[in-house]
Amino acid sequence: MNRIWLIIQREYITRVRKWSFIVTTLLAPLAMAALFSSQIYLISYSVDDQRILVLDESGLFRNKIQNDSGGGIKVFYGSGDLSTNEKLMENGAYDGLLYIPKMNLDQPKGIQFFSENLIGLKTKSHLESQMENEIRRLRILESGLTSEFLSQLQPDIKIEQSGIASGKSGDTVIATIAGYIMAFIVYMVLFIYGTMVMRSVSEEKTNRIVEVVLSSIKPIHLMLGKIIGVGLVGLTQFILWGVFISITYGILGFIFAEQLMELQQYSIQPGLAPSNEAAELAVTMQNLQSVNWLSLISGFLFYFLGGYFFYAALFAAIGSAMGEDSDTQSMMFIVTAPIVLAIFISMTIVSAPNSNLAIWSSIIPFFSPIVMTARLPFGVPTWQIICSVIALVAGFIFTTWLAARIYRVGILIRGKKITLREIWRWI
Repeated sequence: MNRIWLIIQREYITRVRKWSFIVTTLLAPLAMAALFSSQIYLISYSVDDQRILVLDESGLFRNKIQNDSGGGIKVFYGSGDLSTNEKLMENGAYDGLLYIPKMNLDQPKGIQFFSENLIGLKTKSHLESQMENEIRRLRILESGLTSEFLSQLQPDIKIEQSGIASGKSGDTVIATIAGYIMAFIVYMVLFIYGTMVMRSVSEEKTNRIVEVVLSSIKPIHLMLGKIIGVGLVGLTQFILWGVFISITYGILGFIFAEQLMELQQYSIQPGLAPSNEAAELAVTMQNLQSVNWLSLISGFLFYFLGGYFFYAALFAAIGSAMGEDSDTQSMMFIVTAPIVLAIFISMTIVSAPNSNLAIWSSIIPFFSPIVMTARLPFGVPTWQIICSVIALVAGFIFTTWLAARIYRVGILIRGKKITLREIWRWI
């Protein structure tokens, strides 16, 4: 065990001292903090006001086109002829002129917008929606119906989660996003750190360093030391990310305390929000607080480590059997194919997290590290989690035994073309 510990120390210390490890560990939380602060800033940022002059010759929209405080649109009503109002706009008193000629409700045509530059999409949509709503209201009145009657025909329905699943996630959208992110992180971890183990074994075999090392340690102990050492590097990085992100968010929470209090108020009273984006962000932040993050993070860490150990043993076996990079890359497909298939399955099952495909693929060890992490935010029955954990642990034991059979022979063979038939004979 002491010799295995020395291998673990060597693999761990060598990698955590690299600049690539330090830079990526620091950049990830900083990037997330920048994204978070930019969202808060953009919500609270007051855009430059656009002064829109409305010349309504039809008389249908007088005082009906409202300001948009969130979009910085201020509406003013003009009088007189078109040329007089155009001069006001050209002199810089207004940013644009909305001209509404005489028209009837059946054919609302001829509306024009005059400005020095092209009108913005948000401004155009706001003006059009205001006029559409007013024409719709006038047509309703002409038909003899009341606006109150039509509003009753268009109820606002929102499904709230209750019952058994109410305490598991809080919001389907949040669960879907969290599932996607966690599954993709595990997917990247299996590729990055699994390949790291494979390249480490392959390089030592090619440089004949392993022949010296094996004079004082068994092949199985060397393989386990490499797998555990690289795995601890990944675990350290995730722990540091968690610490840095918590500290950064605490600092940002102090800096943007006033804006966060406003968002909390918007989640209670969405009508007070200056824009739909602010209201949606406020509701999203409230839903984030209802997620059981401790359970999700615990599950994520287990499947991160379990999936890594399961596949790292196979990557180590490939690195020991194939000395040349060309042979190694071709053999990688056998190991990477289930990983790629698992991410495809996880993208499918988030829309049906309790389907048969979701259940069985989250239990089979080749897919469970990715698929189960995608399902966890939706709430998974306890028996399925137990089956998945047992299967993944048993799978890790099996792949370690399998890789050890290949590793003990393949690590010392050089200059020979290795075939699948010969690998099977080693096993």
